[in-house]
Amino acid sequence: MDKTKKKELNLKYKFDFNQLQELVNSFDPISLIEGGAPDDEYDCLTEQILSYVYKKKTKTEMEDLVRHEIEHHFGLVVEEKYKEKFRTDIEEFIETVYDKFELNEKQNT
Repeated sequence: MDKTKKKELNLKYKFDFNQLQELVNSFDPISLIEGGAPDDEYDCLTEQILSYVYKKKTKTEMEDLVRHEIEHHFGLVVEEKYKEKFRTDIEEFIETVYDKFELNEKQNT
C-alpha cells in the first residue's frame, strides 16, 4: 500500500471514529459521560463497533457486542425489570449507527 492510500485510510478511520465516538458518548449506556468521565471513556467500545461497521456485521451482531461489553467489560448488572428497556435502548442505538454509516442500504438484518 502506498503512503497516499495509507494516509487516506488513516484519515477516514479518524473521521469515522470521531463520528462514532460522538454517538457512543451520546448513548452513554451507563451514564459515565453524564457523570463527568472523559470523552474517551467508551473508546474501547467505539473501536469494536467501528470494526463491526467496517466488517458490515449485522445489527444483531452489533447489539450482542454492545450488550456483552456493557455487561462484562463495564460490569453493568441489569435488573430483570429493566432488561427489556436495556435491549430496546441498544437496538435504537445500533439503528442510529446503521443510519450514520449508511449500512441499511448495503444489507438487511
